[in-house]
Amino acid sequence: MQFDPRTVAHEIPGIFDEIFPQLTPSIVTHLNNSACFIPVQPLQQELLRQSELQRAMLFELGYTAGERLIRGETSIDWPSCFEDTLRRQRAYFDAKLPDQLTAWDQALAETVGKNLANSMAELSRASGHPVLIRPQIPGLEWIASGHGDFALGSTLVEVKCTAKRFSSADYRQVAIYWLLSYATSLEGRGSEWQDFVLLNPRRGEKVSMKFDTFLSIISSGRTKVDILQLFQALIGSRLTR
Repeated sequence: MQFDPRTVAHEIPGIFDEIFPQLTPSIVTHLNNSACFIPVQPLQQELLRQSELQRAMLFELGYTAGERLIRGETSIDWPSCFEDTLRRQRAYFDAKLPDQLTAWDQALAETVGKNLANSMAELSRASGHPVLIRPQIPGLEWIASGHGDFALGSTLVEVKCTAKRFSSADYRQVAIYWLLSYATSLEGRGSEWQDFVLLNPRRGEKVSMKFDTFLSIISSGRTKVDILQLFQALIGSRLTR
């Protein structure tokens, strides 16, 4: 059985405790304190209180709406958007299908979607690179290939639509995406991510960092080769259990 890299990052943290022993709660706080705040339209709290849609589903719906706006759609096809959101949620969670999609659910999702589209347009303008949607994430051993959220050149952009600040699982996710890209680049089958952005279009918050800087903070002085060799040893030993 193969696991998606996102599942590995969120549900098998023990691997990362050995590879990145310094990715502690205090370091996560330190990384979050480097965040920049970006202008976004705030969510209407009254609509949020009225919405009975699962929060994960609601904000995945906003993400899907934003992705369609980035693709250039001028109006949102909500039935199609909802179907796509449900399919994505079922890939990772036991998604619950609601009886109906209310007007306030749509209004909240549209606000998040527009925030996401506007934020990505600004990042694209600042970087000089077009937005690549769902960049390929290579697999390794029992870790399956997958897709990220967005890319701008060699910058990986991961989107989190939560009310909280970025978590250690979010940082583990970009770390494993880098590890997989680094392994692939050494084999000459792809290129290594150089930078990452964690973006929250709900809170209007982003953390931007070069992977070299990130790794120097969390890897206890290991080189990239050391990190990859340890990672391969750990996932190889898991394979033999």
